[in-house]
Amino acid sequence: MKFENIIYFLSLLLLIGSTILVVESVYYVEMTPYEDDACTVSKGESGVGYAFVVGECFAVGSFAPIINNYVISLSGVGNNTATFHQYQNSDSTCSQANPVNDVTYQSGSCYNAPNYADNNMYPNIYNYVLVSIVENPTSMPQYAFKFTQYSDSNCATNPQWYFFYTNGTTFHYGNNDFSKFYCDEGERNIVKVHQVIAHLQIYTDHVVVMHGHGKNPFTI
Repeated sequence: MKFENIIYFLSLLLLIGSTILVVESVYYVEMTPYEDDACTVSKGESGVGYAFVVGECFAVGSFAPIINNYVISLSGVGNNTATFHQYQNSDSTCSQANPVNDVTYQSGSCYNAPNYADNNMYPNIYNYVLVSIVENPTSMPQYAFKFTQYSDSNCATNPQWYFFYTNGTTFHYGNNDFSKFYCDEGERNIVKVHQVIAHLQIYTDHVVVMHGHGKNPFTI
């Protein structure tokens, strides 16, 4: 091999190595749902769960004034503490924080499930979540419904955040009224909802438009 070729080859390796070094991992704060306040894994996952990207500005909510924007930062030993910095609905670039509304979660700890889900009709969430900080969210239990938010209209980038209801998740409102979300095996794009409102039984099927199918675990 000629000397010039050796120099070119070594330069190419150096360039590739430098490119690899600047690629940053995408981290998420994952909230896995459980029924009990100890987040007992053996009892199985149940309820409303979440995952949020770290270090990006994202919006939660469907319309003003209930929209809030957030940026998550990591701190502590081994970056095991996640702080959700909240911004006004008009602050879409997350430039002016509301420090009194900051919320901190410790990786490995169990919390009452927060209500970040865009479920204004179902404000009462009774499950708990185990918080972890991961490089891309891990596999989820079978879910009856999932909503994923992206920063682009083609849903081609990494998800900014998502929430999901595990199969059989039930929201109660009033004394006897509830809404239960579930799905049947083989009907992955059909969300079934069983509601009881004023003693009236309502069963509905909702066809969900699938985006990014196959990009596990970021499918909708």
